[in-house]
Amino acid sequence: MGAYRLLLAVLVAISHMGVTFFGYNPGVFAVISFLVISGFVMTSLIKRNYLSARRIPAFYLDRALRLYPQFLLYFAISCVIISTYLSTTKYNLALTAANIIPSLAIAPLNLWMFGITIPDILPPAWSLGLEAFFYLSIPFLIIYRARMPFYVASIAFFYIACLGYVNTDVYGYRLLPGVLFMFLCGSYLYDGTRAEKALTIVTCMAALVTLAAILSGVILQAPFNTEVTAGLAFGIPTIFLLSKFPYSKIDEFFGNISYGVFLNHFVVMYAAEALGYRVFSTEYVIAVLCASFFCSVASYYLVERPALELRHVLRERNKQMLSP
Repeated sequence: MGAYRLLLAVLVAISHMGVTFFGYNPGVFAVISFLVISGFVMTSLIKRNYLSARRIPAFYLDRALRLYPQFLLYFAISCVIISTYLSTTKYNLALTAANIIPSLAIAPLNLWMFGITIPDILPPAWSLGLEAFFYLSIPFLIIYRARMPFYVASIAFFYIACLGYVNTDVYGYRLLPGVLFMFLCGSYLYDGTRAEKALTIVTCMAALVTLAAILSGVILQAPFNTEVTAGLAFGIPTIFLLSKFPYSKIDEFFGNISYGVFLNHFVVMYAAEALGYRVFSTEYVIAVLCASFFCSVASYYLVERPALELRHVLRERNKQMLSP
């Protein structure tokens, strides 16, 4: 599903350049599929390499080696561009030690709405903070067979937010309690019992019904409940179908550059603004995407691929050390 991941990254990028579909945000729609994919992939990774409590620290190291190389690269480049060329803009307010230090931990980026961080250095990275919180929890949920109660609690919390009883954007889209079940849908798609996989089907149908209720006015529209429910209704069956496709090198290549595109498009936009390009247009969107693709290919081969090789070495070493 590498090509699908790249498409999702492109949808996130164009949403930050003002592109909407019928007034709805395609980036939010895309993020939901990213969450389901993450649940699928992390379950596969844990089942194959880290299925014991003793291996949880090694799993965390594996995830740090996945997130950090390109994150640190683009975070640093963004800081340089902002401090050098955009120092008179609002983005410069984020360049303080009080913001940079917690931002480097990644997880606090998910808590920007509480004033813990300012997300303007690398705005898309707030969802990396959400991923980090998921990574902290998922090995325990799988190893101790606790996915189901957390799934039920999360979907209940999501609907409290979706119906507007608490902030829909914050608690129904951005924070782990309201979206954990989305990650777990992917987890069940990879390795669930018949009942658990049936639950993902029910969840998909419930999202579709909820979407219809929102569009018809039965449920009031609130910030991103339309995009989130649409993302669930589309993402779950799509990822299930794509998981059945055989491996291909071109698909792997698209998947390899998707993370860079997700991270770096805002850096490219900052560079464009520094050069005086501030008006979003079709030409602007195409130029930013092309530059983003180019930078992502370079950063994958120069930065991420060496870290990927190290991750594989550490996985094998960990297996040897912990095997009976």
